[in-house]
Amino acid sequence: MSSLTSLAARNVARNRRRSLVSLAAILLGVTAVLVVRGFIDGFTRLMVDDLVQGKTGALQIHPAGYLESIDALPLEPSLPYDDALLSRVRAVPGVTGVTGRIAFSGLVSNGLSQTMFVGRGLDLATERQAVPRAGFDVLPGGRALAEGDHAHAILGNELARSFDAGPSSRVTLSSSSPKGRANSLDVAVEGLSVSSLPFENKRVVTVPLKLAQELLGMEGRVTELAVAVEDLKELERIASELSTALGPRYEVHTWQELQPLVRDVITRQRFVMALISAILFVIILTGIVNTMLMSVFERVREIGTMLAVGMRRRQVLRMFLLEAGVLGLLGGVGGALLGSGLVRAMGARGIEMAVMTSGGSNSVLRPELDSSFVMMTVVVAVVGALLAAAWPAWKASRLHPVEALRSV
Repeated sequence: MSSLTSLAARNVARNRRRSLVSLAAILLGVTAVLVVRGFIDGFTRLMVDDLVQGKTGALQIHPAGYLESIDALPLEPSLPYDDALLSRVRAVPGVTGVTGRIAFSGLVSNGLSQTMFVGRGLDLATERQAVPRAGFDVLPGGRALAEGDHAHAILGNELARSFDAGPSSRVTLSSSSPKGRANSLDVAVEGLSVSSLPFENKRVVTVPLKLAQELLGMEGRVTELAVAVEDLKELERIASELSTALGPRYEVHTWQELQPLVRDVITRQRFVMALISAILFVIILTGIVNTMLMSVFERVREIGTMLAVGMRRRQVLRMFLLEAGVLGLLGGVGGALLGSGLVRAMGARGIEMAVMTSGGSNSVLRPELDSSFVMMTVVVAVVGALLAAAWPAWKASRLHPVEALRSV
């Protein structure tokens, strides 16, 4: 076997032009697959980080049955917002932060006109513990809400402009308690926010949690808890342990369950990636098949000589497969090194995106690769080269020595 391997290696080095064509096809194909995968993984990470760290949190805790009617923003059943519940959440290994919120709806008025809004009451003291990049880009002339604010609000810029509200103006927020009691509060508009999501610009009003509790008559209560975790790879385990710790009165939902649209986008991206990879590998394999067939046709007399001097057919088959394996290994490793290097360089530099994140700064796309995917790509390149060479190798092993020696 070792003699066949050395013979195969010498054949690859001897037929330089043919070998370089195959090597170039494999190397460029593997490089392209890794670069495309790096961009898709980087974009996926960008989407997930913006969503998890800027909006939903990694996990959310609701009363049992809440998610079934979440579109209606129900205020009941609600959660107690006290140290006892928060301590049970923080005690679960892997949880790094938790905050309470109230999601509600109502009417906002400037005294002359009014319109519907969707409100978010945030605990400004703990919001960034669970959602580190929480916030909006507040337009010039205003400021973001700060801990200690009470009768203040941030309005989506299009919502505010629809009835001429701006920083330093006052508006009235009206809503109803869980039992149907109507209430209104005057608040000062501290700023106008701009988001990448049109809905937030047109409908969302952000207020301190205590103001929302006072408006809705929900002192000491919230509609959800947002939870941060140390490692998103442990998300399912942490969600399961949280569910066990809290009992059947509560539901724990991952960000994928809360944002099925984003989950579906990521799934489609991975499908497109698999399709692109398959197309590239088909192109690579076609090139290897053609190269190996040309090798067989050009070496007919050589093959006939080897068969005539006693080399067995299965040894000829192995020799051609080993040649393909050497090409696949060299091309795969070379492509992996080149592709990983390019992805690493682009990831270190970053690519600024024009899309706004939830925190108001421009997004920076950083392509990245999982080492297991790089290894899998090299293995696929080698196995693909062997499969592509199988038929030409079998054809070479089936040649008749006498006819092969007579060929010109």
